[in-house]
Amino acid sequence: MSLMRLPIKLNLNYWPKALKKIWASEVDPRILCGDNVNEISFVNAVSVFKFGKTFKTTIDWRFPLTINALNYLVCNDLPIILDIGASDGTTSLNVMKSVPYAKFYVTDLNIEVFFKSFGGMTWFYDNNGSCILAVNDKFIIYADIDNAIFPFDKISQLLIKKGGKINGLSSKILLINPLLLSLKDKRNIIQKYDIFDVWPNEKVDVVIAANILNQGYFDDNKIIQALKNMTFALNENALIAIIDNRPDEQSTIFKYNEKKMRLVKRINGGTDIEALVLANLG
Repeated sequence: MSLMRLPIKLNLNYWPKALKKIWASEVDPRILCGDNVNEISFVNAVSVFKFGKTFKTTIDWRFPLTINALNYLVCNDLPIILDIGASDGTTSLNVMKSVPYAKFYVTDLNIEVFFKSFGGMTWFYDNNGSCILAVNDKFIIYADIDNAIFPFDKISQLLIKKGGKINGLSSKILLINPLLLSLKDKRNIIQKYDIFDVWPNEKVDVVIAANILNQGYFDDNKIIQALKNMTFALNENALIAIIDNRPDEQSTIFKYNEKKMRLVKRINGGTDIEALVLANLG
């Protein structure tokens, strides 16, 4: 049985952890609805959320080999860095610790969720007002039911719809690592950004796109569109690191020169869209 086809998971705060071996389970994300959440609990809870088909997975030091390579390639310059699809910014913090920089943009399309609770259930909503998740003491229910196993798809739909629409009683949670929030200033900028829009700010010298531009999430046309949008953000000779660590770290680092992407470094075989990048922008 494929765990990815089960839209209903066990809430680990209720069930024994041993059940995780036979049924998909997650930590209770409702911990984010309170105050004073420690960093480890925060990161684990954020990783439970799924926006569309994309989990907001985050983990410390996801791509250390790529960070080391960027540190070497940047040399003594102080670049402006743009981290695209940075989730809660945990790995952005890793880059900040390792690569000297002048300014750092931490961006993601989903940097907040809204929630409301009644009858022992909490529903979470995205910026468009769509319910993405429902949680009670025993179960975590996802809105994404594509290819889900019957009857869990029907049960999930009913429980998601029970929450109704978002309203004035809904509260907001910022899905940004608390440590990163404490560093927010004119040099460290946190911003909502959609990769399918043109970058609206100053041009940058390094772009990091980890676990976002891959063929598991988007078709080739959408990936090419995102890459072309990315080029508008780049200074001449900017570095672009496209990373995929599902589960092992693989990445390709390109340099943008004379309006073309040129391969600079390949780590563990490179990313799965390397050939696509070179064929369309090389």
